[in-house]
Amino acid sequence: MASTQGVGAANEDTVHVSPTGVVVLDGLSAPKDLPMGCSHGTPWFVRQLGTHLINLIGDSATPMREALRTAIDQVNGLHRDTCALDQEAVPASTVVMIRERADALDYLVLSDNVLVLDLGDKGIKTVTDKRVEEVAGDEMRAALQGPTGTPEHTARVSKLVSVQRRLRNRPNGYWVAATDPAAADEAITGTVELAQVQQAALLTDGASRLVDSFDALTWAQLLDLLRTEGPAALIARTRKAELADPDGERWPRFKRSDDATAAYVRIGQPVPLSSGAQRLERGKRTGSSWGSGERSDGHTAMMATAPRDVAAALGVAPGDKVIRRTRVYRDRHGIVAHSTSWIPSEFARAVPELLRSERLQGGTSLDLIAQRTGRHAVKRDDKTAARTTTDEDAELLNLEPGAAAAILVLSARFLDSEGRPLEYGVDLGAPGRTRVETSDVAL
Repeated sequence: MASTQGVGAANEDTVHVSPTGVVVLDGLSAPKDLPMGCSHGTPWFVRQLGTHLINLIGDSATPMREALRTAIDQVNGLHRDTCALDQEAVPASTVVMIRERADALDYLVLSDNVLVLDLGDKGIKTVTDKRVEEVAGDEMRAALQGPTGTPEHTARVSKLVSVQRRLRNRPNGYWVAATDPAAADEAITGTVELAQVQQAALLTDGASRLVDSFDALTWAQLLDLLRTEGPAALIARTRKAELADPDGERWPRFKRSDDATAAYVRIGQPVPLSSGAQRLERGKRTGSSWGSGERSDGHTAMMATAPRDVAAALGVAPGDKVIRRTRVYRDRHGIVAHSTSWIPSEFARAVPELLRSERLQGGTSLDLIAQRTGRHAVKRDDKTAARTTTDEDAELLNLEPGAAAAILVLSARFLDSEGRPLEYGVDLGAPGRTRVETSDVAL
């Protein structure tokens, strides 16, 4: 997944991921010269709505529309007493989300986000809601007249938004997630057999424009780009196209560059191994260290004596007491990795949660250490090694006793600004798991 800011003051997109679901939201921009009945603003609204949605669709018995209806009502409750939610000028967002449920994939789309499903022999299915393009036609055509970024163009866009607000969430208008829970009834929903779906992409309109606005790619080519190079590459290619047409003469648009968010999911494919550094970065972006389709269980925590390699990594003497936390990452194919975090014992007092045998809440162990002590991880040492499983490895990975299989071992050591160790993590990848890492290549 990747999300980047456009020309606005803040990124009004957001993406949320759980072991069984993905939610992508695109907040509707509010021109500065127009009133706003909410003091919190659109970025706050989309974050709150996304958080509630990803939690609600985790219950596979909850219909997707019901999840959206409930999430809108719950977010209303967060600022009903402080904001004027009965006005037209309130934060709003488009929605696209999917959920894996038993042998099915549920989806919901509200407004002009795009869901792209690769159904193999049945071809590519796209789902979007273009009703916004069917209203305020005169104002929309005027707002698309360039050059973008000029005062005249900005005024035309403001006029369009003013008209659209009067038509928002009304019969013969268009529908978005705002303050009216009834908008959920207007969402496009559906279910496909999970076995049919090979891959999926969830896109805001800023990330889909290479296909549906610029005609630079087909949907099949977009999926290939996501599969081979990743969501960040799609957005980078979009930005390159926008820079080649800065005034919107070739491709008329409301903004020179819009916030762009893309989430890509390989359905039914084993989750690749993630290093400790990758999980930390993912946690900062999404609030969860899990990869798409991944979950964790078997969390344990205790004080333990430091083995020699751990002692060397943490700068303590062999046999000294250190915090040892373990968990098992899984996907639908089984164990992805057995993960162990070794942490200096001095953090037990500041972060007592580190000694509780449960999943940490409010961030990773490094996040909590930074919050409580002010010591942030600023450097990491990553290592990857391959070996044949030991008897201990086989037990941790639920392999047959005596099994001799090739595995990857990923280790990461995190240091603060003074070079003091904060954590040493070791992940044992299950047999057959691969590690995927994407980076830019200088030409």
